[in-house]
Amino acid sequence: MSAAPLEYPPPKHRRPQLTFYRYFAREALWPSLFALLGLTVVVLTTSFFGYSELVVNHGVGAAEVGSMAFWEAVPVAGRMFPFAVLVGCLVALGRLGADREILILEASGVAAARLVWPVVSFAGVMSLLALLLSVYATPWANRSFDRVLDEISRTKPWAQLRANTVNRFGGWQLEAREVSSTGEELTSVMLYVPELGETLFSRSGTLGGGDGGAVEITLHDSAVVLRPKGTELRLLRFDTVTTLLPDSDRGLMRSEEDRIPGLPLDELMRLADSWESGRAATLPAAALALQRRFAYPAATLVFGFLTVPLFLARGRYSRSSGGVIGLIATLAYYGLMQLAEGLVQGGTIGPVLGAWLPNLVLTGVAVGLLVRALRSRVASHVFDRPRVSARASAEGPGRVRSHRYALARYVGVRFLQLVGLSFAVLFVAYFLIDLMDRLRWFAQHEATAIEVVRFYGARAWLLASRAVPMALLVATALVVSLLAVEGELIGMRACGISAPRALLPVLALAATIAPLYFLLNNVVVPRTNALADDLKQTEIKDHRTRERRNRLKVGFWVRSGTQLLQADFFDPDRGQTRDLTVFGLGEDGLPTSRTDAASGRHIGQGWWRLDEPSRVDLEAGALVRVPAPRHAYLGETLEVEIDTMHMPASRIAEEARAVEADGFDATPFWVDFQVRLAEPLACLVLPALVFFFSVTGPPFPGPAQTLLVSAVVGVAYILLAAVSSSFGRSGALSPVLAAWGPILLFGFIAGALSVRVLRRM
Repeated sequence: MSAAPLEYPPPKHRRPQLTFYRYFAREALWPSLFALLGLTVVVLTTSFFGYSELVVNHGVGAAEVGSMAFWEAVPVAGRMFPFAVLVGCLVALGRLGADREILILEASGVAAARLVWPVVSFAGVMSLLALLLSVYATPWANRSFDRVLDEISRTKPWAQLRANTVNRFGGWQLEAREVSSTGEELTSVMLYVPELGETLFSRSGTLGGGDGGAVEITLHDSAVVLRPKGTELRLLRFDTVTTLLPDSDRGLMRSEEDRIPGLPLDELMRLADSWESGRAATLPAAALALQRRFAYPAATLVFGFLTVPLFLARGRYSRSSGGVIGLIATLAYYGLMQLAEGLVQGGTIGPVLGAWLPNLVLTGVAVGLLVRALRSRVASHVFDRPRVSARASAEGPGRVRSHRYALARYVGVRFLQLVGLSFAVLFVAYFLIDLMDRLRWFAQHEATAIEVVRFYGARAWLLASRAVPMALLVATALVVSLLAVEGELIGMRACGISAPRALLPVLALAATIAPLYFLLNNVVVPRTNALADDLKQTEIKDHRTRERRNRLKVGFWVRSGTQLLQADFFDPDRGQTRDLTVFGLGEDGLPTSRTDAASGRHIGQGWWRLDEPSRVDLEAGALVRVPAPRHAYLGETLEVEIDTMHMPASRIAEEARAVEADGFDATPFWVDFQVRLAEPLACLVLPALVFFFSVTGPPFPGPAQTLLVSAVVGVAYILLAAVSSSFGRSGALSPVLAAWGPILLFGFIAGALSVRVLRRM
């Protein structure tokens, strides 16, 4: 008689022990710190260009700019903290899943869903750090940032000046054809003084700091051509003129609303209370900032609760999947933030609900996913199980179909999939960052949803052009890492196919995308960017009751080519002007003629009919009255500032030749022209550098190492390109070297790595 088989009770669903809590914390800490650094750098990327310009072309010290970058990075890191913890926890869980450790835990009686406790514990500790960062470090950093700006504005008030741009100081208007690298020396200066109603023309000028942070300007070899009074012709000349300019309309200082996040907690609470009590008529920025100081740290805990159910929702575990899921969740949270802020500014909801709405929504999502995860087991997930199609099963195991270039197609398709995913993530990130910067502006001008959609329908191409090179860089790192982690590169090598040879389709596709990127940058982006700016000016700025007020320009003052146009009233829509004065300018920037007209009307193609015109010419240092023409060519466009983002490369070159024909320095145009030619090569050089670094095996670099190198390469290229372009515009580097230098440097590094790879083959 045989004994009955023993029956074992099912294992109890236990919680992980304290050892596993510490183990998971170690696994999640470094990915979280890496994600925090990467997200912070991505958000600050747009600021790097402005910082390098301040150092190179405006005389601001590197130490001051470095402190500005650091103080700005602290609050950005505080905002990125919850998302970095989410990415770090997901990456850690991805490694545990890929290495079968989660499967072992469940076999030991620990349900996968119960991993939520060590994750929430880790997130809870990190949320306390986020709270300290949000309540104390972030306001302190914001105040320090404002102090640095205040110091720069007092000691170097000319730091915001731009050449060939109208710089406004109250009612005064200043323009110079050239600005020195330090920002103090000006050439061919025009200064409009509203108290006189006249413009001073000078060969050169010098800026300095006055008392109380005022800007002192000294003009050399100046002339003023006054309106003729009857038969009397009036010309004033000055060897030197020194005066103080009013406060700049576009200084480095931030607005009062931008300073709100830097207020101490007690002061912020008083300001928020004044708004809630109805004693302040401003937007609820203070109340919203107060709530967000606590909502951001709480989001760290919410993301910790969301991590495990979000991770278990996938059917396949890998190390990189956690990072991708984390980025998608981050973008979703930012989208909810923008929606909530729009509802707050529109008065639909209050600041409290607006600040906490994203947390509430994600908490609900986490609860729903956790309930679903509790009903399943980790063993139900697929662990790298090969998929066999129905057609292959019907053909039987004995028939193996051979295809030419099957490996190349496989690698190419996988690379394109990762390019698409990386591009989508980066594009949405750039879009949300751009939207956050403009959201307050949209609310200020009462832009409708249709106007915002139309604006971003045109601007999306510019954002896409920024995402393409970085998407190729990240996709290259991901495809090599995934193939190495899954053992496919080792398998290819065992079959006699080296990793560089197997992954050549990656470089071939990158080389194919480069000329397409050139067409995007030189055909599509200039037109769509010009359209976006036109929509911004005509549909959003000129909205409703402000339409006529913005279009009718009183005190119009602008340079058009070799002429300076000055009018008391100018209506570009109807083509009408009153009290028009047209100064002809010589190569030295001094006036050669003055034409006055009581009014004018645009008759087409840049020509205007003048009413009651009179003209005087400046000959041999004296004024001479000459017959005034009834028609004057003022140009089809009266925009003074030339934005090269609206031009293809050929048009930039034409503009540079025209500036040189007028006897002025066209270096900035030539730099932009060469940069436009060099940019597409970044789509090949940057992926090639990461490619040759990643295939130097076996052993092949791990995913974390490869992604870290790609992040360093991307950030280094952005910084080097910005600094090099700034040196080129200042004349320290030739335009060719300024534009092509970063590409050549990274190309040389990629070439050195390729030689190393070939020697190991």
